[in-house]
Formats: sequence, structure tokens, C-alpha cells
Amino acid sequence: MEALPSFDELMDLAKENPEAFDILKQDICEEAIMCSSDIMRDRLWAQQSYIDRLVDSCKNPLHSNIKLMQELATQMHKFQFALIKTTDEEPQSAEIIPLDRYRRA
Repeated sequence: MEALPSFDELMDLAKENPEAFDILKQDICEEAIMCSSDIMRDRLWAQQSYIDRLVDSCKNPLHSNIKLMQELATQMHKFQFALIKTTDEEPQSAEIIPLDRYRRA
């Protein structure tokens, strides 16, 4: 992957040439997706499509940032829930066997 331009360079590009900035953004996203595993690629394309549609529905850059932050918070909440999900089932017990028993002398 190519090195990302500095924040200031990206900001200048976005102000001076928004079309070139969008092309650069699309190229960087495409390159990142294409570098991913075959298994993840379709999911990443779908996620990028969703993000693009979300941003297209916004009125200005601040609105886009707010909507993207809300989406990120929603995704993080889902991820957190998946990690700490509790169930009504009783925890399963397991016999813990020390590995020393199986070491050869």
C-alpha cells in the first residue's frame, strides 16, 4: 500500500480539488479491500457501499462525521455485546488436568 499523504495535504486537496480527493479516497479504500483475504472481501465491499451511501445522504462534512461516528458507535456496541453476551444456560464445567502429568521424565 502507498503511504497516506499527511493530514494537511489531504485537507488542502479536499478544499482545492474535492473530485481528486474523492478519487484518492476511493483508490485507498479499494486498495485496502483488495489486500484483504478472499473471505473478508465481499463483506468489506458491502460495508464500503453502506458507508458511501450514508455519506452521500449527508448535507455537509460535519453531518457526515456525525453520522459515521454514530455508525461506529453502533458497530462497537454490537461487537461489545457479542463479546460479553450472557445466556440463560448454566456454565459448563470442565475437568482441569495439569500438563505436568503428561510430561515425559
